Amino acid sequence: MEKNIALQIVRSAHHTAQAIANSRPDLSEAEQEALYDRVYLGLLEDSVGSMSIGELLDVLAER
Repeated sequence: MEKNIALQIVRSAHHTAQAIANSRPDLSEAEQEALYDRVYLGLLEDSVGSMSIGELLDVLAER
């Protein structure tokens, strides 16, 4: 996987998870953070397919 694709996956997952968590003002801040974490990790797992999140992080760590 190319680094620019990995960055796009991470950014998209972050923005989507953030939007979903922020759309729930009925939740406490801690509940919103937990929702963000679940959505973000789920989106990353779905996006990397057969790769692991660790492999995605390895690509991002490359120079």
